[in-house]
Amino acid sequence: MLCLFGIIPAFAESDWLLVQTDKTQYRTGEDMEITGFVLDRTTPQIAVQIYDPDGEILGAYGVELELDDTFSKTISLDSPFYDKSGLYLVEFDYGADSDELFFEVIGTPEEPEPEPTLLTPEVLMITTDKTSYSDNEFITISGLVSDVVDPTILIGIFDPNDSPAGFYMPPVNSELEFSVSFLAKSGVNFKKTGTYTIKAHYGQSKQTTTFSFVDASTPNNAPITPSPPQIVLNPAPTPNPTPAPVPIPTPTPTQIPKPVTPKVEAPIPKPVTPNIPQAPEPDNSELALEQKEIGKILNQINRECDNSHYTDSIVYGEGMGPALMRLCNYEQAVSYFDKALIKDPNSPEILTNKGSALGKLGQFDLALEHYNLALKIDPKFIPALNNKANALAETGELEEAITLYHKILDEDPSYGIAHINLQKANEESIQYAKMQIKQESVSVSLDDSVPKIESPKVDYETPKPKNVVEQIGSFFAGIFGFLK
Repeated sequence: MLCLFGIIPAFAESDWLLVQTDKTQYRTGEDMEITGFVLDRTTPQIAVQIYDPDGEILGAYGVELELDDTFSKTISLDSPFYDKSGLYLVEFDYGADSDELFFEVIGTPEEPEPEPTLLTPEVLMITTDKTSYSDNEFITISGLVSDVVDPTILIGIFDPNDSPAGFYMPPVNSELEFSVSFLAKSGVNFKKTGTYTIKAHYGQSKQTTTFSFVDASTPNNAPITPSPPQIVLNPAPTPNPTPAPVPIPTPTPTQIPKPVTPKVEAPIPKPVTPNIPQAPEPDNSELALEQKEIGKILNQINRECDNSHYTDSIVYGEGMGPALMRLCNYEQAVSYFDKALIKDPNSPEILTNKGSALGKLGQFDLALEHYNLALKIDPKFIPALNNKANALAETGELEEAITLYHKILDEDPSYGIAHINLQKANEESIQYAKMQIKQESVSVSLDDSVPKIESPKVDYETPKPKNVVEQIGSFFAGIFGFLK
């Protein structure tokens, strides 16, 4: 009987077929034995097909019937065809009859793919070739990163007041090293002596180091000049030197303390009071002046990555936003300015910088909104006026842009960027006018040909050159203010 074929088999029974497998459950790599009996023999062969849990066919076999109408077939459940766990279907076809049974495969458990380790590059080291520099010396900055993710690293130089003095983007080589050299020029990129800070940014990592910039003419006077302020600024130790000389000159103890005490006590209160209020005063004024001067220098340097026709004014100060603008990373700069506006929403400088970044991205309407907000806070803020004029010029509003450039130069005739932008706008306006005049002249010539053929009227000839002249006159009057 067929019940002897296996232990707990998968079994199928119909009016024409009895069939079973040796087990109901298998593992990948095992052999499955199928045995069966055809009740009414008509042909010598039965067709067997196997399907996976997704219905995809894995094999088709023609199995010969024995003389007693039985059949058997051994199938290897090999990988990778039987790796998937689930119920598999065995279909039997014999003439016009068909039947099926199921068996289960416990596939080899798939090893979880290791999650890709996210590279978190770090600045491992940053250093300079010397600890102190003076005018006209080259400064070399080098360092090492943990892994190469970006091809370049951002290096910022900040003066003793933490104002930006320069930004550089040296490449990171295959050895994970980077290096950059530049000339230290007193009064240009190094406007004050003191300790400068180097900030290296790579990915989310940041590393800093410092170096000194000194005036080459001061070393000879260095031991003399610092000594008076050290005595003046430390009133506590002054009583210590006064008793010290008293015991030494024993022959005249009464005369020495008299001249010593007034000389020490008299200068102490005088320099202390002026030095305390003077310290913060130059910090604010000098910081603002140096930021403006640095901004003027950087704005006049053409950025290779910026293809804009008109030059925007970027306001340089603390934060990485202006630095990213210099690197043409406008989208990242916008995110920095958004964070800065949360802290200071009424800053015309930040609003102007964000407007410039939006303009570089082609979003001139949003840029104009930010310029208008900045000018609402400070109507005479020249960078906002210049950038607004640029945005208007880029969108074809040349007359309004030229008016704003003239307004800037009336306020500050030395503002060089406005001069350059005004010249570009005038040239573009003239080119546009020439195109308009050329089109008008073409239409005039076409109109002239009509009356010659159709009628002897001459009325068309007199007003046409007048229209052209009036157009030229009104155009140049609008640009240069000749006629109003």
